[in-house]
Amino acid sequence: MSYPVSLRIDMTRARCLYQIVPAEMRIKTEKHGFTMENHPIKIQLDNEGFFGSLGIKSLKQQSAETAQKAKQAVSDFMGRKAEEKNAMLGPDGLTIAQIKAARFVQRPEAMTLTFIPDQRPEISWRDGYLDIEYRKDDLDISWIPGDVYFTYCPYSVKFSVDRWSDDPGLAKK
Repeated sequence: MSYPVSLRIDMTRARCLYQIVPAEMRIKTEKHGFTMENHPIKIQLDNEGFFGSLGIKSLKQQSAETAQKAKQAVSDFMGRKAEEKNAMLGPDGLTIAQIKAARFVQRPEAMTLTFIPDQRPEISWRDGYLDIEYRKDDLDISWIPGDVYFTYCPYSVKFSVDRWSDDPGLAKK
C-alpha cells in the first residue's frame, strides 16, 4: 500500500558573525621646554679722572695732594730761610725789611680757564652671560592593537517526512 507523503526540508544557512574592536592609541606628553637664567652685566664706572680734570677731587687725591703740598711748603720754607740767611751775610747784606719787602712782590702765575674736561669717564663691564638649558618633551605612547573576532555558525539541514493517508479519519502527522 502506498501512501502519499510530503517531504519537508528545513535549511539554515551558514553564517560568519564578526566583531571589530578598533585599535586604540594613547599619547601622554610631559612638557619640559627650556629654562633661561640671566646673569646681568655689571657696569663699572670710574669718574675719578673726569672729576679730577674739573677740579673735583676724591678724598684719596685730596689727601695725597695735601701731603705733597705740605712737603713742598716745608722744602720751600727751608730754602727761603737759607736764601734769607745767605742774603744777610756778606758785606752787601740785606736787612730783614728789604728781604720781607722783596717777598711780597709776587709774580703773576699763568692761569688757563677751561670749560671742557680733559678726561672722559672710564666705563667698563664684566660678567654678563645667559644660561639656556633645553630639555625635550617626553612622550609616552601606548598602542593597543585592534582585533577582529569571528564566530562561525555552521549550516544545518533538517529533513522531515509527513505521511498523508487516504483515510479521512487519520490525522496528518
